[in-house]
Amino acid sequence: MTNYQTPTAETYENLDKAFNHFNNTLFDNRLPSVLFTLTRKRGAHGYFWAEQFKHRDDGDRTHEIALNPESMERTLDAVLSTLVHEMTHLEQEEYGQPGKSGFHNMEWVGLMERVGLIPSDNGQPGGSKTGRKMTQYVEEGGRFQTALNALLADGFTLPYFTQPKAAAEKK
Repeated sequence: MTNYQTPTAETYENLDKAFNHFNNTLFDNRLPSVLFTLTRKRGAHGYFWAEQFKHRDDGDRTHEIALNPESMERTLDAVLSTLVHEMTHLEQEEYGQPGKSGFHNMEWVGLMERVGLIPSDNGQPGGSKTGRKMTQYVEEGGRFQTALNALLADGFTLPYFTQPKAAAEKK
């Protein structure tokens, strides 16, 4: 470790920094804070879960955004587009009509496209825009790309991710 933060503090502070940056630049600062988790969920880069946590003292509920550490070795563009994908679920939960049982509906498609991410079931142009298992690609020159470039120009990074199993077994 080359700094004075713990790996936990560095990871979660940077996730919070990215969330706040995108909340400000893409969502007009209208999204509530969330609790971040890193969790392995097969076949998913991340997920949003409404009101998953409850505060022990005052009963306040908060939403969860989870990222899969096994897919965080992807480029920062890809990891952060997953974060914004989940933030659009948060926006839809707070201000719209989420699809049933995790279905990505047309309202969600509009929210994604508004922030410069194009929904696609295969991550490529021409893929289906709605469905249960969705990903996205970045609109060239769009709002997400502009916001991402500003964040990265400020030296942002997410330094930790899960090593591939083969690499971890060699140690």
